[in-house]
Amino acid sequence: MAIKANDIVNIFTGMDSGPESIAQNFNKLLAENIDQDNQLATLNNQALQIGNFIGYQNPDINENVSVGFHGFGFWADNKVPTGNGWPKQMENTMAWGCLMHMGTTNSIKTQLIFNTGGWMFMRIYAGTAWDKWTIVQTKYEQ
Repeated sequence: MAIKANDIVNIFTGMDSGPESIAQNFNKLLAENIDQDNQLATLNNQALQIGNFIGYQNPDINENVSVGFHGFGFWADNKVPTGNGWPKQMENTMAWGCLMHMGTTNSIKTQLIFNTGGWMFMRIYAGTAWDKWTIVQTKYEQ
C-alpha cells in the first residue's frame, strides 16, 4: 500500500486539539505502513520528525526549534509575542498552524510557516543570521 498525499495531510487533522493529536495521527500512519515496500523505513529513521508544540510558554523560533514539523498556537489571552523570530505580520495576533524547520548546521537552515488565514512565510539562515521573512503569496481557489 503506497502512502498518498492525503495520508500526510491526515497527520495534521485535529491540530487544534493539540500536539498529542498530531503525534497520535503520525504514529497511526507509521503503524499502518511501516516496512511496506520499504517506504517508511527512512521516515521512521528520523528523516521526518513531529516536533514539540510551540506556544506562549516556548515561543522562540530563532534557536530553540529542532528539525521537523512543529504545530503552533497562540490565542486571545496569549497572542504571538514580539522579538521571538515570528514574522511582523503575525506579532500580537491569534494564530495557529505549522512551522517546518529544515537544516541543522549554523551555516544554513530554512523555516516555513503555514498559518491560518492562508498566510505562508519563509526565511533562511545564511552564514550568521536569519534573513527577513518572505511572504509567500497565496491565491484561493475560486
